[in-house]
Amino acid sequence: MFKLDSPLMNFLNKVADIMILNILFIIFSIPVFTIGASFSAAYYMGFKMVKDEETYIIKGFWKAFRENFKQSMIIWLMILAVAVVLGLDYRIIAYSGIEFADWMKIAMVTVTIVVLMGVVFIFPLQARFTNSVKNTIKNAFLMALSHLPTSFLLIVVYAVPVVILYFIPQALPALFLLSFGLIIYFKSFLLLRVFKKYEEALVAKDEEAGEEDPDSGIFAESDRMESGQNGTVDEKTMPAKVFRDGKFVEVSENNENNREIE
Repeated sequence: MFKLDSPLMNFLNKVADIMILNILFIIFSIPVFTIGASFSAAYYMGFKMVKDEETYIIKGFWKAFRENFKQSMIIWLMILAVAVVLGLDYRIIAYSGIEFADWMKIAMVTVTIVVLMGVVFIFPLQARFTNSVKNTIKNAFLMALSHLPTSFLLIVVYAVPVVILYFIPQALPALFLLSFGLIIYFKSFLLLRVFKKYEEALVAKDEEAGEEDPDSGIFAESDRMESGQNGTVDEKTMPAKVFRDGKFVEVSENNENNREIE
């Protein structure tokens, strides 16, 4: 029962990892302007935890935090700016004394929902793929609108701790230790399933293009997937890729090898 590889010990280790991830996220988010980088680092580790990849959480989190810091901070500040604008709009509607048409109120709610759907995809994409700020944001909204059930579920997940705290105030200590970590872990599980569809399609396209024309400019011979002996792609060495603006973007686990492939 208490063997290191027993189901109980694996479960306890996972809970401990989620707690560590949660604490790291909170600590690195304290300066506020670092919240974006903290989210990206947390998702980077969340994906690894879901895939049961052996790694040191603190070391991996810090590595991802540093590598994603600049772009994640820019994206986060943009999100804050949009949130301020939307907040002011809602305040005007609520307290200005002006009677706004129903269609304007519906439009505001619709815009808010679309923004939220895009936002829940942005930092996971930032953690998983190399891209420009512009294309990370664009891909986030395209994916969110292409996977509406998942998008709504990802939004609802954030409300769960609030609901629990409202009905069970005594749960505050547990929520403080686990809430963000659990949310990120659960979202990582859902998002990996979404990303896998795109990655598998792009791997297939890469293999087809590489076999037909190695010099086609999409992937050169040296850029192809590393495969196992049975011809299947080895997921641990497989670069993740995304297609945008007519280009494939290849992402390896080591960001030093990340590059755009014209």
